[in-house]
Amino acid sequence: MAKLKNEGEFLMERVVKLEASEYTDFLSFITNLKDICTDIDIRDGLVRQRSDDKTSVFEIDLSSILPDVSMALTYIKKKLELLKIFQGQDEVTITINEDEQSHYLFSDNVSSIKVLSPTLDFIDNKFMTTEELESIFTMNEEDLVLDYTIQTMITERVRVITQTFNTLAIQVNFDGEQASISAATQAKDQFANFVRDIITNVSLEKCSANLSTVPFSLDYDTNVKFKMYKDEGQDITLNSFESTLGSLDIKIFTRSALVKEDEG
Repeated sequence: MAKLKNEGEFLMERVVKLEASEYTDFLSFITNLKDICTDIDIRDGLVRQRSDDKTSVFEIDLSSILPDVSMALTYIKKKLELLKIFQGQDEVTITINEDEQSHYLFSDNVSSIKVLSPTLDFIDNKFMTTEELESIFTMNEEDLVLDYTIQTMITERVRVITQTFNTLAIQVNFDGEQASISAATQAKDQFANFVRDIITNVSLEKCSANLSTVPFSLDYDTNVKFKMYKDEGQDITLNSFESTLGSLDIKIFTRSALVKEDEG
């Protein structure tokens, strides 16, 4: 809504009220990104931004709880602890105030927290336009290499094992029309095979692709739809992951180099 401030000048204020379950989804969203992104930049109810390590692009639809809302939060790991104080309340209000000292106000019927809006030019994880995303990831179904549903049990195993192995990548290994997903320590003294005998869409000579562990670091609520596409012009795969966090739909995009066995 807009309310009159001075003659000819308006203070723009947007108020969003979240029920307990919606606020839980909002906190879950921040919790899942707190070790991957320094900031979040929501535009019209959508997050589309790179991870801190630049390996992954997140696209998270928040429109079910924050329709048409635009707001950015910096240092989300620290702010998460503040925002948790409202967890479990019947209703939490977010007021977005766009005056000369733009800010966000989180409140319930007892307390409130005021957070100043950051300057968007200086946040680390900036919103990406559709055009920017498509310039990096153009996926054509005729180039589909692999289409596989990863159970949440497996994503949990990948998360635990790669953290224990202290590795930032897992391997998708191709051999003919089959693939497997594995990980190893840098010293190669420990090895894990997560999934075997995945049927591929095309036959590939023995090769492998290193996948960032970032897409496996989230605590998904549903199985992950995993697709790999071969870049037509080079030995690169374009990878997509789709799942949900509570009521929120999430997509993650990554790129990987295909390395032939005799090159590895």
